[in-house]
Amino acid sequence: MGKAMERSAAAAEWARRIEEQERSGLSIREFAKQRRLKPGSLSFWKWKLARAGRSVGPPPVAPLGFVELMAVPPPASASRRRDGPMFEIVLSSDRSVRVPAGFDASELARLVAVLEEVRS
Repeated sequence: MGKAMERSAAAAEWARRIEEQERSGLSIREFAKQRRLKPGSLSFWKWKLARAGRSVGPPPVAPLGFVELMAVPPPASASRRRDGPMFEIVLSSDRSVRVPAGFDASELARLVAVLEEVRS
């Protein structure tokens, strides 16, 4: 085995150890003691691999936030507008009004009167 390959194998082994240490939640000193490693060696390899740009642990994750969503039913007129038949009235002013089936005739008459008064 050549020196470059030995270095690569050593770097891979230390990267694995560092990942284990980070997942464990233990300090470098505590982890090294449990695994009978030198804390200085673990710190050195963590620094060296980070400097070389190798992954030494899971990628950083932005903190998650949650937003509570509440379902609000659409107004009755909106659901009728999408689901049922529609009537379109074109006024003499070239304005158009769309109304759903079951519209209130007196309200529509009032709206048409206002729209007819306001000529563009």
